[in-house]
Parts: sequence; structure tokens; C-alpha cells
Amino acid sequence: MLRLFFALLFHYLLVVKLVLSNRSRPNIVLIIADDLGWADVGFTNKYGQSVVVPDTPQLNLLAHNSIILDNFYTQTLCTPTRSSVYTGRYPHRLGWLFAASFVLSYHDHLKQPYTTFTEILAEKYEYAVHGVGKWHLGLRRPHLPMDRGFKTYYGCYSGAIDHLTHKAGALNDNGLIDEIDDFHEDDLKSSLDISSYVEGKHSTDLFTQRAVKVIDSHDNKNPMFLVVSYTAPHSPRKPSEEIVRNRNQHITDQETREYAAMVTQLDDGVGAISDALSRNNMWNNTVFLFMSDHGASVIPNSCMDTVGGSNFPFRDGKGSYFEGGIKGAAFVSTPWLSAEQRGMRSPALLHAVDVYSFIIAAAEDKLSGSLSASFTKTNENSHTIDRNIDSGNYIIDVLHNDHTGRLHRHDAQTAPLLDNEASFSQSVYGTNSNTVALDYNETLERTRRVYQPTPFTQARNMENTEPPPRYDDLYGSQVQPYNNIPSFLLDGG
Repeated sequence: MLRLFFALLFHYLLVVKLVLSNRSRPNIVLIIADDLGWADVGFTNKYGQSVVVPDTPQLNLLAHNSIILDNFYTQTLCTPTRSSVYTGRYPHRLGWLFAASFVLSYHDHLKQPYTTFTEILAEKYEYAVHGVGKWHLGLRRPHLPMDRGFKTYYGCYSGAIDHLTHKAGALNDNGLIDEIDDFHEDDLKSSLDISSYVEGKHSTDLFTQRAVKVIDSHDNKNPMFLVVSYTAPHSPRKPSEEIVRNRNQHITDQETREYAAMVTQLDDGVGAISDALSRNNMWNNTVFLFMSDHGASVIPNSCMDTVGGSNFPFRDGKGSYFEGGIKGAAFVSTPWLSAEQRGMRSPALLHAVDVYSFIIAAAEDKLSGSLSASFTKTNENSHTIDRNIDSGNYIIDVLHNDHTGRLHRHDAQTAPLLDNEASFSQSVYGTNSNTVALDYNETLERTRRVYQPTPFTQARNMENTEPPPRYDDLYGSQVQPYNNIPSFLLDGG
């Protein structure tokens, strides 16, 4: 009888400890915009240029109550950036520096040996992990979100869908693009393609509505992780007609106004998500990160996009290693920011790969304490974290007013000295042929020429500027052309 009593007491104390531990962990919300340009939002306009910017009041308000990340870098394309975020590794280590740039094949997927942070959140920290929007890391089991720690997923698996019909493309074994239905509602019990049920409803609104529903129905006994990966303002250019009519009156060009409407529609969605967090008394215990996956497309481009945004004042855009292609609009907010930090612009040099360690640290409830520059060193006793990840604690450092970032950092045990932009490019964008799965053997000198930060006074279309190199020009046969782009992926299709 006494043994039974102590067994029950031990079980009770264990449950209490778990509940209290989960209550102390913050909720985490990650929002990823698709092909959003540096000059497509108001909060990045720090130079005072006279630039036509879409209406983004919600993002501007959130950003000016957060820390704006002025030097947040990404990869040039959607899948490489997402693979970095989810795994904490540079995409050239994953074999995805250029692969899956436009249309995934049925065989493309994020390799199983690489653990995602969503798996860690679900398995180690017992987060309720929810995904909404674009996946772009695999089209078939066992490479779908539900195989990577998600409790629910609502959205598309591919990289681009028609915003109203929700049709997408998949590259078949003959090198041709199949038209597929691609709007899914997945949970632990079932996986349903619901494209026909949501046809005619705009994907941006559907993603926002589902995100709000996840927040409203969340059970606070476990912390929540929610990623909302919008497919806007990615092509095709199909905005809400109501927003085109009633918003962005300062933009007179029709095509530009239609693009701006897609950005404003996304902005409305982010506002609805933040309102839902506040309405459910969750905002004051939520870590919030907003980012674009890379720069906007610039027309014409080598990515076959038909929608063009603005990366002013930076040169070029999506698919390019110039600043316009790899500089993402981003900001971060936590409940622990001081009044002086809110609205601060951080000059720290950061990369999307650092999101991984930031989210793990948030789950470990370590954002309120000082951490070393090396995330892998911080977690050297952890069996969950792979010591070979490339993610660093640099976003976390920003929260503690250390804005050094990836430049001038040296840890003799774990990292080389990154003392200039060329070294940053060599490390992040994969110039060492012995570490690159795609046999990418560019030299450092070539990298210095390709990755050349442009003064903000030089616009991307400045006269007498040589055309920037495109990834398909640089890497030849590694990027195969698509010879049958279906109409549903193009404007007016």
C-alpha cells in the first residue's frame, strides 16, 4: 500500500512538473512571406527615398514594436531558404542550393537524416506544432509536414499555386509539368485534398482564416508553434479585386496596383493573426518572427515568374546573389523587449539559417538569458541538437543588444573567422567544392564578384550597370529549363 502511495505521488509530481514547464514555455509564431521585396513593405524604408510602397499598416505597426533586422539574408530561392530554416543547415550541405527552384519533381524532398526543428519541438518540448501555407520540401509521403512533427497542416505542398483554383505543377519523370490539385488539410488521422471545396476562395484569406482558427482553438496545456507560410505575393498575380478597388490609391499603374493588393492582403492577414493572439491572451507569451524567403522577382527574370516587386535600392532580385535577391525583410518580437528596443533597427549580419537556433532557444525558454555566439556549443550536452548545424545564436544576441552578427566573430573551437562580406558569402552560399553536394566549385574570387553588396544609392535598373549573373547562366546544366509552363501558373491562366 505504501509503495502504491509513493508511486502515485511520484506520478502526480511528474505531471505537475510537466504542466508547469509547458506553461512557462512561450508560444512561437513564424510568418514567411513568399517573394516579398525589400521595398514592398513600409518598415524597411529607412533611407527616406521617394518610393511607391504598398499599404502595409499592420506590418509597419508590428515592426515598429519589434526589432527590425536590417541585414537579414536568405538564399536566392524558396526551397533553399526553407530547408535552411527548418534544418539549421546551409542548403549546399543538403544538396538543395539550386534544386527545386521552380517546380518540385515527385522525387524531390528534404532528406530524412536531417532533423527539422518542428520534430524537436514536438518530440522533446511537447509543442502543438501547426503549419499553414506553403511547404515546398516534398510532395509525397514520407516527406510531407505530418512526417516532420506537425500536428496539423493546411495548405499546399508545392512552391506555387493558383491563388483561386489552387492548381499547382509537379515535374514528372519525362521532364514535363503535370497539373495537380494542391490544397490539403492534414492531421494525425487523415490527409485530404480539399482543392475542390475551397476553389474560388483566395489562398491568402484561407491561410489567414486557418491560422486564426488554430489560435482560437489552442489548448494552453501545451505551448503552440505556428508557422504561416503565405504563397503571396508570389505569382500568379491574382489579388483580391476588392483590395485592388479600395486600397493603394496612391499607385496608378494597374499591374503594380494588383501586385500591391497581394501585399496588402498579406498585411491584413498578419494583422488578423496578431489580433487573434491578443484576443486569446497569448500575445504576451508569444515569440513572433516575420521574414521574407528572399527578394522579390524583378521582371524579366530567370525564374519564369510573372509578378515583379521592388527591392529598391538594391540590385536585381530573386534568383540572383546581388543584394536584391538575398536580402529579406524581417523583424522579431518577444515579450521581453524593453521600451528602448521596440522599433530599433539592428545592423547585425544574419542569415535565415539562424532562425533554427532562435526557435529552439525559444522552446528551451532561454531567450531571456545570455547565450554564447555558438548555438552548437551552448547545446554540446544535448542529444537533440546535431553539432554540425550551421545555425548560430546571432538573432538571440540581437535581443541582448549585441549587433555584431556573423561578421568579426571567432570561436576557435567551432567556427572560422568571418571578417568580411566575401567570407560570409563563402560560408553561407557554398563556395567550397568539398562541402557542396552539387559539385559547385566556384572560387572565392568568383564569389566576391558575384556577391557584391551594392550602395543603397544604386538602384537595380541604373544605367551603365552590367546585367547581373543569373543562376542558370552561372551553373549551366544544373538547372534544367521547363518547356511547358502551364497556363495556371501564369497571369491570366
